[in-house]
Amino acid sequence: MSQSNTSTAPTAELRVALVQCSIYDLDVVANLRKLEEQLGSLVGQCDLVVFPEAITTGFSADATGYAEDWQTGSLVERLEDLSIRYGLALAGSAFVLDEGTAVNRFFLVDGHDVQYQDKRHLFSLGGEPDMVRPSRERKLLLFRGWRIMPLVCYDLRFPVWARCRQNDYDLIICVANWPRGRREVWSTLLRARAMENLAYVIGVNRVGRDATGLEYLGDSVLVNPRGEVLSACAVGEESVVVGTMDYAPLASLRAKFPVWQDADDFELKA
Repeated sequence: MSQSNTSTAPTAELRVALVQCSIYDLDVVANLRKLEEQLGSLVGQCDLVVFPEAITTGFSADATGYAEDWQTGSLVERLEDLSIRYGLALAGSAFVLDEGTAVNRFFLVDGHDVQYQDKRHLFSLGGEPDMVRPSRERKLLLFRGWRIMPLVCYDLRFPVWARCRQNDYDLIICVANWPRGRREVWSTLLRARAMENLAYVIGVNRVGRDATGLEYLGDSVLVNPRGEVLSACAVGEESVVVGTMDYAPLASLRAKFPVWQDADDFELKA
């Protein structure tokens, strides 16, 4: 297992599958089986597969009771094995233990190359600060030369954390358990983050009902840097779409409309 971020030139295109699925409450085995079924159906169709937040348990006050140690548990090894077996990279988030403390960890697994970012903004209304530790640092991940800003659900509401400074990333991936009652906020913020940062944005949200009765409609999308939706999953049902991102239009837009040069400078205290 490694945390790699070696700079390389981005591939001209990046094909990403958005897997908008339901999640079995607190059933790690069933959720991993479902994850594997999705990977098996996507072989050869894409480069990266993105799953919702808390893909192994769902978002629950009891989820940390199922958290394995990131270093010594079996989850990372299992994700590496799936990535290698199906020739696909995979991303999502899971509750895991780090130095004995639970975190909500975004992961990007490409074979034995494992990168991660812990959730920064904890959802107080849902009791998350009592469940997990917030991120200690802001990381950018790298896949096929594309620089990625990972966000976990509530992080999407905080533009300072997500700010693209001097074009330091190309793509936001936000994984979520974002309920139906706030779906307009979800869709609006995804487009806003794309336009204000001149970056592609992928948002993958779950569907179905959780153990508390909350309903999720998904609204998972791929948005281009102009805020236009390029690909969208079917609303309110399990759905998988594959979207393609082209790097050349992103570079061209940033050159022709360099608003990033006029952005405010600031110091981020993580």
